[in-house]
Amino acid sequence: MSLHRIFTVEELATDESFRRWTMAPTPELDRYWQQWLQQNPDRAGVAARARELVQAVHEVYKDDLSDDMLRHEIAEITRIAEERKAEGRVPFYRRAVWRAAAVLLLTGGLSWLYYTSHNTITPSGKEQEITLESEMLVKTNATEMEMTVLLSDNSVATLAKGSSIRYPRQFTAQERRVYLTGEAFFDVAKNPEQPFLVYTNETVTKVLGTSFRIKAFEGDNTEMVAVKTGRVSVYAKKEYETSQGSKPAGVILNPNQQVVFNRKENKLEKAAMANPVLLAESAVQKDQVFDDRPVAEAFDALAKIYGINIVYQPETLSNCMISAQFNEENLKQRLNAICQAIDAGYDMEDGRVVIRSKGCN
Repeated sequence: MSLHRIFTVEELATDESFRRWTMAPTPELDRYWQQWLQQNPDRAGVAARARELVQAVHEVYKDDLSDDMLRHEIAEITRIAEERKAEGRVPFYRRAVWRAAAVLLLTGGLSWLYYTSHNTITPSGKEQEITLESEMLVKTNATEMEMTVLLSDNSVATLAKGSSIRYPRQFTAQERRVYLTGEAFFDVAKNPEQPFLVYTNETVTKVLGTSFRIKAFEGDNTEMVAVKTGRVSVYAKKEYETSQGSKPAGVILNPNQQVVFNRKENKLEKAAMANPVLLAESAVQKDQVFDDRPVAEAFDALAKIYGINIVYQPETLSNCMISAQFNEENLKQRLNAICQAIDAGYDMEDGRVVIRSKGCN
């Protein structure tokens, strides 16, 4: 397939390779489609809508989806979307609306689309336009080293070799959802108003703000969640997705506890103590010592050891010095310690750490 081919939403959503990348990405598929996006940056929005559409139709049909059914439903949904767009109405490109459109098409409720393609009603009764949700990004660790992925809410995911994570460029929904294949350690920024959910093939892990590890490689007989700090709720994915309003039964984990999902028996099994190795953010010790050194040097060293980009104003920080020693501290703890020492702050934007500082006297 040519990397220069220009796809429409419908063509992407019905392309077998694109669908497999959306629902079950592999390193090979991720490399191909990331290269396609790099060579066709103007199609990023089209790709994001196509991914949401594939997910919506798969969610409606679950396992009863043939290729012919998929093509038919996607063609019908996109046809109506384009008609609404041609008539000057706002296209319904948010994932929740795609899913509802698929459900309503399945049951013959096409008239509903006229209303939702035009506007939606907020709890306060005000009308607002339906806009495209944040672009979904995919990072795959094809190296021998761990990969640090920075999320827009100041959360950090550390990917193990052969692992892949899919996440929005910007968390804008009521929930912060990411999708994991493989193994990762998560250090999640606390936000009680916006729960953080990690979806794997068999489980859904829900937190408000904590640190934990998930191991969920395809082909393994089990999936594992181990908690380092905070409190975590783990659910069997099928039960979580099919629950109607009421909260499904899950397993609550506290620090140093773990749960294993047995795929053969289709059940969660809780263990009292997690392996201490699993509770480390990194398998590699990242010792750092700064003895009255320029803070810019510390940021550069931190960026190098974690393989990330830290942006700061050299002129602003020219008088800032730092003395610190790090051993078992994770990335966020090191950033917090350095920033606190110079009365600065930071945000994670577009996969980078951006330092906010007024400088030092």
